[in-house]
Amino acid sequence: MIRCIAFDLDDTLFNGTLLVEKARIASVQMMIEYGLPVPEDYAIKVLHEIVQEFGSNSENHLDNLILRLQNDPKIQLDPKYNLNKFVAAGIMGYHREKVKHFHPFKDVIKTLERLREQGIKTAIITDGSPKKQYEKILRLKLENLVDEIIISDEVAARKPNSFLFELFLAHQGLQPHEVMYIGDRIDNDIIPAKEVGIITVLIHRGTKYDPNLTKKKYSVKPDYHLNNLHDLFPIMEKYT
Repeated sequence: MIRCIAFDLDDTLFNGTLLVEKARIASVQMMIEYGLPVPEDYAIKVLHEIVQEFGSNSENHLDNLILRLQNDPKIQLDPKYNLNKFVAAGIMGYHREKVKHFHPFKDVIKTLERLREQGIKTAIITDGSPKKQYEKILRLKLENLVDEIIISDEVAARKPNSFLFELFLAHQGLQPHEVMYIGDRIDNDIIPAKEVGIITVLIHRGTKYDPNLTKKKYSVKPDYHLNNLHDLFPIMEKYT
């Protein structure tokens, strides 16, 4: 019997790909609005490069953007330009745009409510900075709809380290066959969850790691595929 459904957060419960893309563009636009003399398309291109190079969880993307532009011979940005001013403007633009797009996928709230009505525990197991991830959870109004939240950087282990899933099982006193984990990535969600014996579900949201779009092949396969969380319940019935 399934006693708990655990979820990834970004691109599983909300469209993190869309939110971040739009927010990064808005940050560049705001920097330009406040006087940064750089073509918008070029600044966005450089920012995307920085995100790839330093990782999406870095908190210094905008600082590094200004530093890159100050040293870019194509731009010749005056080194006297105030880095802090433009970074502050970029943060303003980022957050203004981000708030517009903070909402869960349409199937999320009803699914979590239905699971609770059925006495099924729920959890979020996610990678990232605790402050950033909790901000998302609070803005999405998910905190009171789940029984546990595990964020990688609070326990010093990131996916695909299966420690996160072992820790969750220990916290909840559950056996792996009693838990189902739903995520959007095979590498970071499906593989480590399967390593500890958890039943795995890959949800296809059409976001950046969706195998239907990336066409990337993996030897490990999820136990189930979903396009919508409402289709989760017929799968659960197989385990009653």
